[in-house]
Amino acid sequence: MRGSIYDHEKNVLAQNVTSYTLIAYLDENRSTKNKLNHVKDIDGTAKALAEILEADYEDIKERLEKGRDSKKYQVELGQAGKNITEMKKSEIEKLNLSGIDFIEKYKRFYPNGDFASYILGYAKTNEKKDSSGKMSEVIEGELGVEAKFDDVLKGTDGYLQYQRDRFGYKIPDTKEIRIEAINGSDVYLTLDASIQRFAETEVKNIEEKYSPEWSIITVMDAKTGDVLAAASTPSFNPNTRDIESYENPFVARTFEPGSTMKIYTYMCAIEKGTYDGNATFKSGSITIEDATIKDWNNTGFGTISFDKGFEYSSNVGVSHMFGKFINKNDLRDCLTKYGFGKITGVDLSGEVSGKLGFKYPVEVANAGFGQGITTTAFQHLQALSIIANNGKPLTPHIVSKIVNTNNGKTTYKRKVEEGEVVASQKTINKIKSLMYNVVNSDDPLATGKRYQVEGFDIIGKTGTAQIASQHGGYLKGDSAYVYSFAGMYPKDNPEVIIYAAVKRPNVGATVVISEPVVS
Repeated sequence: MRGSIYDHEKNVLAQNVTSYTLIAYLDENRSTKNKLNHVKDIDGTAKALAEILEADYEDIKERLEKGRDSKKYQVELGQAGKNITEMKKSEIEKLNLSGIDFIEKYKRFYPNGDFASYILGYAKTNEKKDSSGKMSEVIEGELGVEAKFDDVLKGTDGYLQYQRDRFGYKIPDTKEIRIEAINGSDVYLTLDASIQRFAETEVKNIEEKYSPEWSIITVMDAKTGDVLAAASTPSFNPNTRDIESYENPFVARTFEPGSTMKIYTYMCAIEKGTYDGNATFKSGSITIEDATIKDWNNTGFGTISFDKGFEYSSNVGVSHMFGKFINKNDLRDCLTKYGFGKITGVDLSGEVSGKLGFKYPVEVANAGFGQGITTTAFQHLQALSIIANNGKPLTPHIVSKIVNTNNGKTTYKRKVEEGEVVASQKTINKIKSLMYNVVNSDDPLATGKRYQVEGFDIIGKTGTAQIASQHGGYLKGDSAYVYSFAGMYPKDNPEVIIYAAVKRPNVGATVVISEPVVS
């Protein structure tokens, strides 16, 4: 038996269920004077089975007749005779049809359907040759945890070897060899089914209301790195595998993140010790080489402080920081230390690193506010954990433990994996204060006011990223953006980290993300 997959409270997310394949014995030699053990009445058997299986009578009859005429010992009855449930098997058995039998098989079943699908992935039944060259069916993981931990989940078949007569019956008192089966281990995930269910509901609401190209909501424990929820659209049902893309949206999809990266540009300057939040700059636009960088409202906010520049999400403010507080190498070193440009090491297959490709002054400025570089969703969770975990990044985890079902022993238990300190407590306190003002300031120009929730001192940063065109430059239009939010709560001792993003909704507004996050 393949092992099951559970959430952290042992709610079943994936399991094996029994199914049956119907077979019809056609060899007359199976029957005796006293008992009919083969299909004699082909027409009557075909009619009875067609009705109960809701299948084509002519097709079943033809299969039985062809098998009989070619002197086959037994035949299967096509797709209609496969994946039969226990209830359907019982109905057929009550017909007392001679020569009808069942082969017991297992198939993978996902009781929640479209639920954490890219985390779970899927496993399906494939035909493979065994050691003797005989074709047999095996369940194999092909995506997500099912694929990453396939060797752990799958068991080893047992067998009984014995001598039998020409009718297939065991010969009494002859030697036999029995090898017991070894069941696969159970895998427990860090997911919280309740939080996952909320996240699933919200991404589906986004899809229904705003028809984006994609959307994601991820939630992580701020002290352990345990991923509590990871929902996305488009998604799929692992039972039916209606899959549009085999790319894992959390670790294999990269995108330009936009202004959430200002968190890390500011962190870098603060940690270097050169940052002066009270210093001022003229917002609106700045020319770097032959390019003009503008603030999101095109006109700017007059002369403001760099602290206010963070609160207002000023691209021009970030651009002024280079040469004044930090340089290109500082930014590259900081972003690398924070986990960008490399994989997080989360226990999912197919993770990619993204790119930190900036060289020229305008590229450096763009990178400072999240354009021209690419990241993954889980990289943001890891980077945010630096702030939530007093300067130490946490490796995200999906698997909490693995249990050997044959002896009940835990063979793996997730450990909290902290990296080295990459930011001082002074830096962390300052960036928390800046992120707090983004959401909770009384200033009407603060960009994160939609994320205020009474009783929850959420801190965070919004992002609105332009989308690169395949033909060079960036796409145009009100909806040609990736909107995102990176945040956590409570402020002083964060427990939960949230990263959410949506690409190309049909309205150009941050409400697309703020509504589901605050709900």
